[in-house]
Amino acid sequence: MSSKLLGAESDFFADMVVKAMMGVKKTNKQGQVKCNVNSVHLLKTHGMSGRESQLVNGYAIEATRSSQGMPKIMKNCKVACVDFNLNKFRLQMGVQVLVQDPDKLDQIRQREMDICKERCQKIIAAGANVILCSRGIDDFALKYFVEAGVIAVRRVDKACLRRIASNTGGRIVTSLADFEGDETYDAENLGECDLCEERRVGDWEYMFFEGMKH
Repeated sequence: MSSKLLGAESDFFADMVVKAMMGVKKTNKQGQVKCNVNSVHLLKTHGMSGRESQLVNGYAIEATRSSQGMPKIMKNCKVACVDFNLNKFRLQMGVQVLVQDPDKLDQIRQREMDICKERCQKIIAAGANVILCSRGIDDFALKYFVEAGVIAVRRVDKACLRRIASNTGGRIVTSLADFEGDETYDAENLGECDLCEERRVGDWEYMFFEGMKH
């Protein structure tokens, strides 16, 4: 607040800072009031003036839809936060497969594609219409998300993924494997928010999450 850049607009930014801290204010069991500064996420952009800075009643990340075929806005969102690759499945390094029949090789390749397809479909079938992935989503997987009319965002920062999961009441899923050895996605892992929208602010696009339930 005492910097040369903000000093001329100190009243404007002081009001914004107070509102931001009130938004993250929490009272513990002992009645102590805590305002966690780290809960406030700051994003910078170019092409606008300082007085056009805005406080978002929700959360925003510097990311865009992974495909232009996805909708720009989604209401009544069910948010899936995943921390694994949604790429065409490949066997891990060091795994050897001995094939005597050349026709079996095509079956292995087809099964690799089917595994990725099944993972995407299980997340969608659980009710997710917004998928946030901290790792990669290749074009093969994106096709299924576009066909389902959902929003998928790849390479989401893990810190942002944790905050969104916490604020929407969801959980980050690191694997679809269950105790029976199958792959499933439980709808209880989904978070909820009223709106997810891609907006242009200044020179860049951002994903906004508003109306979070927690």
